[in-house]
Amino acid sequence: MKACSEAAGRYPSNYNAWSHRIWVIQNLAKDNKKVFLDELSSMKYWVSMHVSDHSGFHYRQFLLKSLVEDPGCVLDKTASALQSTSNEHCGSLPKEEASAEIQRTVVPDLFDEELELCTDLIESYPGHETLWCHRRYVFFLWHHWNHKQGSPLNSRDRQLDNSSSATTGGKSAQAMDVDGMMDPNKQVYTQETKRLKRGPLQGCQGLPTEHRFITKTLTDCRSTEQARFANAYQKWLDSVLGQ
Repeated sequence: MKACSEAAGRYPSNYNAWSHRIWVIQNLAKDNKKVFLDELSSMKYWVSMHVSDHSGFHYRQFLLKSLVEDPGCVLDKTASALQSTSNEHCGSLPKEEASAEIQRTVVPDLFDEELELCTDLIESYPGHETLWCHRRYVFFLWHHWNHKQGSPLNSRDRQLDNSSSATTGGKSAQAMDVDGMMDPNKQVYTQETKRLKRGPLQGCQGLPTEHRFITKTLTDCRSTEQARFANAYQKWLDSVLGQ
């Protein structure tokens, strides 16, 4: 895994390095989904430092899809790490019902965090097509998972906090090296700091929330590339997923 990380950092969009990392996870981690969750968490910083590297985001897509397709493995310590409150409730349920309850809470939280990551990076580093492609994949996966659960995409109970889409103005003393370039105007990406300013995660709200995110992006952005990607994403939402 260390060799994969070094190769990926040395050569941008290193397909071979990331493919080998996937092979290692598939063959050595097997049913240990805690490894998948640890990878998903630990790779946040890497992708935030390489926002144009599609291969790194493809690896996150592989991890997320693997977890979503096999939620029954996200139990015990894994589930308690993600959703301790729900596990207290699940403790009094039969095993099958507990597994279903965890699936209904843990999996949406995975999507919540990934879309939050997308939002933070798109706002912090406008004009990177890789970030918009990743958001498209995550939302498409969420759409199909939610449909498979028999729940309409817009039926989540959580209320949208208007502050969740607010642009944060947090300052940091250290500039970030994005794709090997130092820019003193860039702020260091820290998802937890931004989340403190925005409030707690509010949950995947479906198409209306995505349209609000696009509208805000188009209103605030000064980058022509960012506007182009936002418009393309909106067209994709309307044509592929519908209203």
